[in-house]
Amino acid sequence: MNKIFTLIKDENILLKIKKKSEASFWEYQILGLLYYFFNLGHDYLIITDKRVLLVIKNDLIKNVEYKLFSSLKFNSNNNNLYVINRQNRKQIINLNRFRPSYEEIQDIKNLLKHQNS
Repeated sequence: MNKIFTLIKDENILLKIKKKSEASFWEYQILGLLYYFFNLGHDYLIITDKRVLLVIKNDLIKNVEYKLFSSLKFNSNNNNLYVINRQNRKQIINLNRFRPSYEEIQDIKNLLKHQNS
């Protein structure tokens, strides 16, 4: 996890959402209630002034450097974050594995609305 924060140490964090990782069906079946006592994994969505990071169970899933912040778009109907990367290609970051709550979706939308105005 420190490797991820080292990656963004010189960047301004615009949004950071942290939540406990969710147990998969098989993890819950095998470990049962012990999972909840020993689960130390976290999920993060981090948007900096240069990139978007998606971390699931402490594993870096997406690390997308974007060209312009104004290129970020969010569709709350399907939880997709659209990004124009440094190579001028459109990338889609699906946030379904992150399980954003209503409040977290509103935080993302507010950040994009305020930064783009």
